[in-house]
Amino acid sequence: MTQPADDSTALPFADVSALSRLTQPVATRPGNYVRSIFHVASGAVSIAMIRLMPSRPWLIAVAAAFVIAAWSIETARRFSVTANDRMMRLFGPVAHAEERHRVNSSTWYVTALLILAVFATSQAAELGVLILALADPAAGFIGRRFGRIPLRAKRSLEGTLTFLVIGALAAFGWLSLTSVLPVSSIVILAFGGATVGALAELWSTRLDDNFTIPIAAASAVAALQLTLP
Repeated sequence: MTQPADDSTALPFADVSALSRLTQPVATRPGNYVRSIFHVASGAVSIAMIRLMPSRPWLIAVAAAFVIAAWSIETARRFSVTANDRMMRLFGPVAHAEERHRVNSSTWYVTALLILAVFATSQAAELGVLILALADPAAGFIGRRFGRIPLRAKRSLEGTLTFLVIGALAAFGWLSLTSVLPVSSIVILAFGGATVGALAELWSTRLDDNFTIPIAAASAVAALQLTLP
C-alpha cells in the first residue's frame, strides 16, 4: 500500500494563506506618470514663486488669485454637467477618475499654498512643497510596484518608508544648497518635516493629501525652527 506523503514540514493552511497575502501587492490606484510629472512640475513652480515674489503680500495675492479661480471652477462644475465634462477632458491626463465627482486635488493644493503664504516662513513653505512634490509620487510608485505590507487606506509600509527617505533627502539637499544652517539643524528640519509629511500622507483619507502633506510638513518645520539655537 502506498504510504501518504510526509507533510510534517508543510506550513499550516492559515500560514500559507498569510504568506501568500504578503507576496501580493497592496491594492492601489493605477499608476499615472503624467500626473507624477505634473506633480513635480507644480512643486517647482510653487517654490519658484515663493523665492521670486518680491514680498509676502505679492505671494499672498498670487496664491489667492489661484484659489479664487480654482474654487470658482469647482463651483461651476457642481452646477453644470457641461462644465464638469469640459474640465475633466482638459485635465483628464492628470486627474484621477473619482475627481469627476469630488474636489480636484489641484484645488486643494493651491488652497494649501495660500495658507502657507499667509502663515508659514518661506523656508518652511518651501520644504512643505518640496516634500509633497518629490516624496508623494515616489511613494506611490514604490507602493504600487513593491508594496507588500499594508498599513492603512491602501498605503503600504514600503511606500511610506519611501516617502520618508525621499522627503528627508530632498529636504536635506535643498537646505544644504539654500541655507547656512549647521548640518545638525538641517538634519533635524529635514527629517522632522519628512516624518510628519509621511504621517499626513498615511492618515489622509477624508482630506486630500495634496492639502494635508504640505501643511503638515511645513508646520513641523516651522515648529522645529523655534527649537533651533
